[in-house]
Amino acid sequence: MRYRGGEGQLLAGILAANKGLRGTLFDQPHVVGKAAEVLNQQGVADRCEIVGGSFFETIPEGADAYVMRAIIHDWDDQEAILILKSCRRAMAADARLLIIERVVEPPNEGPIAKFSDLNMLVMLGALERSYDEYSALCRTAGFEMRGTVRAGSHFQVIEAVPDSN
Repeated sequence: MRYRGGEGQLLAGILAANKGLRGTLFDQPHVVGKAAEVLNQQGVADRCEIVGGSFFETIPEGADAYVMRAIIHDWDDQEAILILKSCRRAMAADARLLIIERVVEPPNEGPIAKFSDLNMLVMLGALERSYDEYSALCRTAGFEMRGTVRAGSHFQVIEAVPDSN
C-alpha cells in the first residue's frame, strides 16, 4: 500500500488494524521527515518504508493499493490530472487507487462539501468536486471509476482502477 501521507497518521492506523499489510509512506521530504515518530508510536514502523519525493515526478511502484487523502482537492484540474497520471504510471494493471475526498453532492444535499469548496476556492484557488468531476479527471488520467463509499460524515472513498483500454 502506498499513501501520500503527511506524517503517517492514516497509514499508521491502516497498518495497525491490518497486521499482514506493509506500507510505503510517500510525501515531500520535509513532510515525511516527521513520520518515524508517528509510525513508532503506533508500533508499525517495521512494516512501513518512508519515501520522500514529489508526486508530480514519480511515485513508488509496485503496490496493490494507492491511497490519497485530501490531495486532489488542493489542485486545479490540470495539476490533478498530472498527479493522477503519475499514480497510473506507478500502478500495475490490478492495483487500486483510493481517493479520500469530500464529494460535492446535488443541490440541497451535503452542505459541508459546498462550504469546503468555497473555502478551497478563496484560500487556495482549488476546489471540491462532484462524483462526475472526479470521474472525468480519472478517465483523463487513465482510470475507470468503480464507485464511492462514505467514510464518516464528511468524506467519501472513491475507488478507481487502471483503465483496461
